[in-house]
Amino acid sequence: MLTRVEPRIRIEVVGCHPADGQPGRWQVAWLVHNDEPMALEIHNAWIPHGQFRGDGRLPLAIAMDGGGSARVELSVASAEAAGTVVHNAFLILQVSGGGRAWRVFARMRVEFDAQASPRPIVEVVTSQSIQ
Repeated sequence: MLTRVEPRIRIEVVGCHPADGQPGRWQVAWLVHNDEPMALEIHNAWIPHGQFRGDGRLPLAIAMDGGGSARVELSVASAEAAGTVVHNAFLILQVSGGGRAWRVFARMRVEFDAQASPRPIVEVVTSQSIQ
């Protein structure tokens, strides 16, 4: 028997560019799609991987209507050589709605191009209830 995974969220990378004047720092943007009929709120985000790392757990207060989407943009430290592939990098979101709360995990592969610029690719999105 299959069990429905909640909440139904899709996440895609929509931008990755150098942070102004900061070698090895990148501004990465994700678009988070709420495929639930109920509104959801994103409370915090973090990127814990050592080779593709954010600035710790960052508080957010981003509301998403049912069927809506929201942009999440974070600063990331990453300075790998061209051709490097980083596996199992994560964007982790704490999300709530309808009296429930979850951690949402966007597992990524990060490929570094010929100029050693990262290209994060979301491979799978899963969630874990925290209530």
